[in-house]
Amino acid sequence: MHGLWPLVHEVGVILWLGGGLATMVLGVAAKQFAAGERLAAYRLTSAIQRILLGPGAAAVVLSGVVLASPYMKEGTVPGWLMLMMVSGILGALIAIGVTVPTAARLGRLEVDPRGELPESFAGLRKRLVLSGSISGGLGFIALVAATVLRS
Repeated sequence: MHGLWPLVHEVGVILWLGGGLATMVLGVAAKQFAAGERLAAYRLTSAIQRILLGPGAAAVVLSGVVLASPYMKEGTVPGWLMLMMVSGILGALIAIGVTVPTAARLGRLEVDPRGELPESFAGLRKRLVLSGSISGGLGFIALVAATVLRS
């Protein structure tokens, strides 16, 4: 199928997985920063998540449903497509429902009066790493299903 929906789907995958990789690289690099600079890096992470990753994941799900509807109407959904849909939808739900809101909370944190990271930082960062890893992994599984497993 040629047209707008495949373009939306592919751009969505780029935004979702690319935003996740950018977040991961930024988080690893920020580990060695001082508290104020580290929180500034997480404000950038918040922006990446809200502007790129969240809308990308939403675009993938919306366009994926549209693109898969002919298969679903016929009742002949191939295995690769079923794997792509299940892992993609689960990954996108985690990204939109957990990862993006967690990154937004991290982006609003301020240095405490002692000049250190606030107490909530470690827990939020751990949640962001875990949910982002799961979401990105599921997105990658969907990508592999659509490219390698498709026959």
